[in-house]
Amino acid sequence: MRHHINQGIMAHRIQKGLDLIGLSFPGVKEWDLHPLTLSFRGDIAGFEKEYRDDYFDRNLKPYRFSILLSFLFYDFFALLDLYALPELIKPLWTIRFGMVTPLFIAAIVYSFFPSFRKSMQWVLVGIMYLGGLGIIHMTIFASRDAGNHTYYAGLILIFIFGYSFIRARFMYANLAGWAIIVSYEVTALFIAKTPIQVLINNNFFLLGSIIISMFISYYMEYNDRKAFYLRKLLVNEQDKVKGANAALERRVAERTRQLTQTNRDLMTEIEIRRQREEEKAKLESQLLQLQKMQTIGTLAGGIAHDFNNILTPILGYTDMALDEVDTLSELYDDLKQVNNAALRGKDLVQQILTFSRQVDIERKPLRLDDLVKETMVLIKASLPPRVRVVQELETESGFILANKGQMHQVVMNLCTNAIHAMKDQAEGRLQVRLYREEEEEGPRICLSIGDNGTGMDARTLERIFEPFYTQKEVGSGTGLGLSVVHGIISSYKGTIRVESQPGQGTVFRVSFPAHSGSVAEQEPEEEVKRGSGHILLVDDEEEVTMMVGRMLHSLGYTVDVRGDSGQALEAFRSNPEAFDLLITDQAMPELEGLDLVASCRAIRPDLKAILITAYPEGLSRDRVREVGVTRVIPKPIIFRNFSAGIRDVLTGEGTNEMP
Repeated sequence: MRHHINQGIMAHRIQKGLDLIGLSFPGVKEWDLHPLTLSFRGDIAGFEKEYRDDYFDRNLKPYRFSILLSFLFYDFFALLDLYALPELIKPLWTIRFGMVTPLFIAAIVYSFFPSFRKSMQWVLVGIMYLGGLGIIHMTIFASRDAGNHTYYAGLILIFIFGYSFIRARFMYANLAGWAIIVSYEVTALFIAKTPIQVLINNNFFLLGSIIISMFISYYMEYNDRKAFYLRKLLVNEQDKVKGANAALERRVAERTRQLTQTNRDLMTEIEIRRQREEEKAKLESQLLQLQKMQTIGTLAGGIAHDFNNILTPILGYTDMALDEVDTLSELYDDLKQVNNAALRGKDLVQQILTFSRQVDIERKPLRLDDLVKETMVLIKASLPPRVRVVQELETESGFILANKGQMHQVVMNLCTNAIHAMKDQAEGRLQVRLYREEEEEGPRICLSIGDNGTGMDARTLERIFEPFYTQKEVGSGTGLGLSVVHGIISSYKGTIRVESQPGQGTVFRVSFPAHSGSVAEQEPEEEVKRGSGHILLVDDEEEVTMMVGRMLHSLGYTVDVRGDSGQALEAFRSNPEAFDLLITDQAMPELEGLDLVASCRAIRPDLKAILITAYPEGLSRDRVREVGVTRVIPKPIIFRNFSAGIRDVLTGEGTNEMP
């Protein structure tokens, strides 16, 4: 293990030294070479074989050229032999032309054989060493026979060619180069008998040249490997780019197809955009109206609570008055009309709540003739003097399955629009017809409402059922009336058709499927049920507590009235056994009704409780059962229903009932 650590430290020091002389490769973390052999290692060791093959392919032709040039230079120096040592021409030229030159030629010829790929570097080692050995032999002849010690200089050319020109890699060039040095030293000392002074002089030049050649070879191979590695990285990136380009081309082709298809519809799209630009201002106005309607929906619960608190005293007092007044008196009829108007207000609140919650409402068999007659009474009360009403109602037209409040809204809206269309007429005529038609699908109940007003053109007729579309002056309409009417009629599987021409009036024809099921007989009006007991009444609205308190007194009950839920809880806590029943409103500022019931029943678990609320649909049934509410009564309070509810709870007949 210590051996591996020492190797690592040594390699680190070598690499640090290489960094100092510019042989580092910063910026590429994966670059990892052996500092001595320059072979790839680590994660990129697999590149080594590929590099050698690439090195061979790139340097084969330069190799042949360099070998050819080398032996030409080698033979060219025969002229030096002729000039410097003519007496030794024979042995010197034998070495040049008879031994070394054939070797160079053989090396060139061998390069055309397939096996040369594996042995190229060893061939270069052989050429370099044998070429150097030839120079050494010539040095022996020159030194020994002629006293000439300058032929060693040919070894410097061998180093220059071997380390740089003939494409020998660093490790193989070193092997041949140092073999030449060793061979020269042995030959100079023991064979050529070179003087020590001359040998030292020659060694300075030889060692200097081989060391310089080593650095040159090292830098060359190092940079060659760097270039190869960068090419590999580039090829990998190019492959990625090619893959990305192929994917991009597929996407472009697909996109081109889509764009081609889109371009076919471009003119239509341009036209649509133009129309949208024209309607932009109109849509902004409609958005403002929609925001107002959303606000109405949000406030519906609060409106219902406040309005029902107003209706509760009206209905309560009129119910009590009707119970005391002679049914044959004129006052009874007047009170009955007040009571009916308050009940219509109650239905109106329920419609607002239904609209804000967007839930289905209760549908019952309904006689349209009775509803139209009732609605026309209200219409006539506010009708301009110059408008005359003509009614043709079939009393035996039959029943439809609908909600009375919604149908009242349909008739009222259509009649109101007709009256508005006749506001500039000298003599207006509002015609209302109700009749039955037999069709293939079955009998239908038809309602026709017409006027002789201004009428409408074809463009207006196409848009009258669009939300927020109106031709009334600003502030006179929301544009929702006919849209809501159309929605109501469609929800009952009905139809609505319009016939109109400018200046000739308008007729709306509405039809509904006749109801073929059984029609329940109207239940007789429930009698007022009186009783006895002590009741704790809690409501923060003074008008409601006064009316309900008086109502309870008239029914025979003892009543303790509290306008504050906190005070009511303290009163109950001081004497819980004194009360037979708790009646509380749900919406109160300090303590809500359900919380008050829960607190009181925590003190006395057998306490019976009635919860009054203007918004029973907003209550959780599980919460109502959990706190122990016996019955929930909706506002506004109906006197007879209220009296029956209290009696049922006190006698044990009403348990956890919600409307």
